[in-house]
Amino acid sequence: MTMPTGLLEWGQAGQYNGIDDRFTIGALAPMTGLISPPTLTAGTGLSITMGPWSAVVDCGDGTKAVIGSRASTTFNETAGGASARWDVIWADINPDNATWTISLITEAAMSGRLGCFLGLINVPASASTSAAMDLRPGNARSIGPWGRAQFPSLSYGGTGWGTLASMIIPAYDSDVGAIYELEAWGNGSITQANKTTLSMRPNFGSTPMTTITQGSTAFGTTNAFRWWATIRLVVVSIGVSGVVRSFINFAQDETANVSPGNGNFAFITQAESSGSYPKDSTRDATFSLQASWGGSGQSLTCQVCLPKRIC
Repeated sequence: MTMPTGLLEWGQAGQYNGIDDRFTIGALAPMTGLISPPTLTAGTGLSITMGPWSAVVDCGDGTKAVIGSRASTTFNETAGGASARWDVIWADINPDNATWTISLITEAAMSGRLGCFLGLINVPASASTSAAMDLRPGNARSIGPWGRAQFPSLSYGGTGWGTLASMIIPAYDSDVGAIYELEAWGNGSITQANKTTLSMRPNFGSTPMTTITQGSTAFGTTNAFRWWATIRLVVVSIGVSGVVRSFINFAQDETANVSPGNGNFAFITQAESSGSYPKDSTRDATFSLQASWGGSGQSLTCQVCLPKRIC
């Protein structure tokens, strides 16, 4: 079976010069990568069906091109060997010929290569069918809100750490300087006779990041309160040994008679004064907002959250 091929989507001969079109695309498309990601479906034997997709690619000469397929295509994987491996689904491009070709390459082979990352395949040792493999399509790369508002309705009232909202930071999405943001808000209740502290933190995977703690006296004289939080993950470097930093804004107030004199609200900002956290940008990671109470009898609920990449 031959690997899928296609044309770069620009004006062809007789209408425009290809490089002029690519220059225009470069001016209009600030980011490269997938615009509409494919689906990956295991087929018969080692075959894999890839759904329609589109992407913007860097042509290496100061121009960019649009590539993709409006129809599903099929290719074959290679059976697993003595040990498990990761294969990259990559779209190689030839700007001079105005063509692209799907290739299966190693992650190391991505460095400096023209084209686009389309997905990952985890091939277990001795795997003889694509159904036995873990197929992971790439993500649509974009700046701004990722989709629409989400409604987690997650509550926590314990003294450990509970997740209130989360988002997935996809493999190979990060650039140096990228910032991922999760904004969340909701409601809560306290027990007047047993007020406690409330702590919040950003977290990715199993790694806790910077933490804020609100004192118990910041709660009002009634039980109900509202809260809002924004957490950010800042990419300092990428790769298997990538590094990130964090930031959190948190606000809480009583539902009535809010004023400094009443001492019934708080606003807290926290970030690292130094140091960072190791994060592998070549694999998916869950970025989450977590909460912890200083004692029992309290609770808060996340009603709405909005995941974003802001730059």
